[in-house]
Amino acid sequence: MKVSVYLKKVKGQAERQDLCNVCFRVREKDIDIKVVSELQIQERYWDADRMVYRRTTAVPKAEQKQFAQNIAAIIEEVEKTFSPNKANSDWLKDVILGVLHPQEAYDRNHPNLLKRVHEYYEQFEGPVTSKAHIIDFERKVNRYVDYHHEILGETDFMLYVDSLTMDDLIDFRDYISDESELYAENPDFFKRRSTFANRKPRPLSGTTIINTMNQFCTFLHWCKKMKYTDSNLYLQYGCKSPVYGDPFFLTSEERNILYDADLSELPRLAKIRDVFVFHCYIGCRVGDLYRLTCDNIKDGFVEYMPQKTKKCQAKTVRVPLHEKAQRILTRYNDCEKILPFIQRNLYNKGIRVLLKHCGIDRMVTVLDTHGYNTVQKPLYELATSHTARKTFVGNLYKQVQDPNLIASMSGHVEGSRAFKRYRNIDEEMKRKLVDMIN
Repeated sequence: MKVSVYLKKVKGQAERQDLCNVCFRVREKDIDIKVVSELQIQERYWDADRMVYRRTTAVPKAEQKQFAQNIAAIIEEVEKTFSPNKANSDWLKDVILGVLHPQEAYDRNHPNLLKRVHEYYEQFEGPVTSKAHIIDFERKVNRYVDYHHEILGETDFMLYVDSLTMDDLIDFRDYISDESELYAENPDFFKRRSTFANRKPRPLSGTTIINTMNQFCTFLHWCKKMKYTDSNLYLQYGCKSPVYGDPFFLTSEERNILYDADLSELPRLAKIRDVFVFHCYIGCRVGDLYRLTCDNIKDGFVEYMPQKTKKCQAKTVRVPLHEKAQRILTRYNDCEKILPFIQRNLYNKGIRVLLKHCGIDRMVTVLDTHGYNTVQKPLYELATSHTARKTFVGNLYKQVQDPNLIASMSGHVEGSRAFKRYRNIDEEMKRKLVDMIN
């Protein structure tokens, strides 16, 4: 294999006809590769035999020395990496790039963490809600890197999957924990980000921080499966279990108050009531609820495949429709979907307005995940679409303490930690147990 260097006139340089690009040529039997490099030289001072500048004061000595070193390094790297099976113009271009711009070459062959996270998002095939969590995680990582660049002045700062350390994970965790305080110190930096363009960041709860770091570990596990790294850092850090309080849900009596409420003068609230009460009777996730059409109603059952768990447990869930749920459906026979759904954020707000309007103000004890203290709040302040799912599971479990039977209708996978939280033992169940003691 032979490596040679020659010059090629730079186009569009009529005023300096002696300016040339340095070109590299690699030959070996049938292989003949030519690549024009970005290196430029004044031909009149070039020694073609020695491949260095002749003695001249027209070019600074430091530049002459660096030029000679670059050419020698490229030739050395060509000889070291040459392989007849892989030798082509792209390989030679990569060799030249690797010598002249090592960081750019590394980035090309080892995409940084930001690019890997975006790739992870694009390849993710799970439910929309899980994809939204990945978007939120990606934005946090972007802000973290930008913070190092713009505020800390570390212009070369970048993270790579294959060189990530425990210190990097801890530093990222500390950053997201302190963002609300960092906003006060650098408001202009955060206001330029779409997430905080119109609002200040709120302090994250301990649970949110744990969930974000668990998302990070899940992403690193995916990188390991994709063979982007051999590191087991995600195992060393370890996924943590978020701390949740006891679940709260509507009693059957409270649900019936909503069903029987006269909302004839509030048609928009009446529609939200119908969606929410129907939701309480079938207990699916809100994403699955919004996908339901008339085709999902079969022989008095609502039948669907939960999107969140279809990859790990692809099963069809069948829930018998309660007579009240069937009555609600008859009100909306002309809907494209089974019910008149509204945007999810408006659905959640509407649920809280509905409960307050109907006097569902029972005080419930919840865990404040910022300080992990218990606080009491009226139910209407805390209710969301997920309250319907908990109402379905909680009230069923009060009647039949068979987790497998209930899970077959709620769509929880076997051993689900989330399902265990719904199985709250209430005071009435405790009394029944005590009464069983002779």
